[in-house]
Amino acid sequence: MTLLQQKTALITGATRGIGFAIANAFAKHGANTLLIGRDAQRVDIAERVFREKFQDTKHQGVVLDVGNKDNINDTLKKLVKENKIDILVNAAGVSRDGLLVKMKDEDLNETMAVNLLGAMRISQIISRSMIQKRQGGCIINVSSIVGVYGNVGQTVYSASKAGLIGFTKSLAKEVGPAQIRVNAIAPGYIETDMTADILKSEASKAKLIEAIPLRRLGHVDDVAEAALFLACSQYMHGSVLNLDGGLTL
Repeated sequence: MTLLQQKTALITGATRGIGFAIANAFAKHGANTLLIGRDAQRVDIAERVFREKFQDTKHQGVVLDVGNKDNINDTLKKLVKENKIDILVNAAGVSRDGLLVKMKDEDLNETMAVNLLGAMRISQIISRSMIQKRQGGCIINVSSIVGVYGNVGQTVYSASKAGLIGFTKSLAKEVGPAQIRVNAIAPGYIETDMTADILKSEASKAKLIEAIPLRRLGHVDDVAEAALFLACSQYMHGSVLNLDGGLTL
C-alpha cells in the first residue's frame, strides 16, 4: 500500500522505540523519511536499515539534539530548504522520574527542553515552511496518558506531556486555516527502553497488566498505527488519541 506516496515525513526520536516504529510504518506506506536522532551512530544505523529494507535512498538520517535551540535552528532551516516536509512527528522524549522534592534542576530542564520546548521549536519552523508552501501538512505530537491524568513520581514528565497537549490544541486553531492538521497521541504503558525500569519487576508488571482491560501492555506498532491513521485522516484535527488499552476508563 502507498498511502503516503510522494510525502516526506520528518520524525524526531526516529532511531529507537516509538519514533522508529512510526518512521517504519510511514516508509512502508511510501513516505520518504527524515530520521532525526541525537546519537550519530544510531542515526547512521537507522538510515542504512531503511535504505536497505525499502530499497530506496530517499530515507535520510539527520543528527539533531531536539533539546538544543541552536542545533534545531541550524539543522531545520537547511532541511526545509532542501525538502518539502508534509508530515512532522514529534516523538523524541526523555523521562527523568522521581518525586518532585528530590528532582534535580538539570533533570527538570532537560525534560522540558526535549519533550516540550523542542517540539514547539521544531513545529514553529516546520509549520512556517508548510504555510509558505501553501500545500497544507500534518503535525503529530507524541504525548502520554500521564500528561492527561498525572502519575506519582512523574510530575515533571507529566507537566511536559500535558504542555504538549495544550500546545497541540492551540496550534491546531492557529494553523488549521492553512490546512495544516495538528493532533496528538497519548500512549499508555508501551514496552520500550523508556519504560524498562517501570516494568522490570515481574510482580509490578503483572499488576499493571491486570489493571488494563485489554490485559496487555502496548507495543510500539500500536502507536505507529495510530500515527498512520492521523497522517491519513483528513478531517481529524486538534484531537488527542488515548492509546492505553483502556487503562484510564
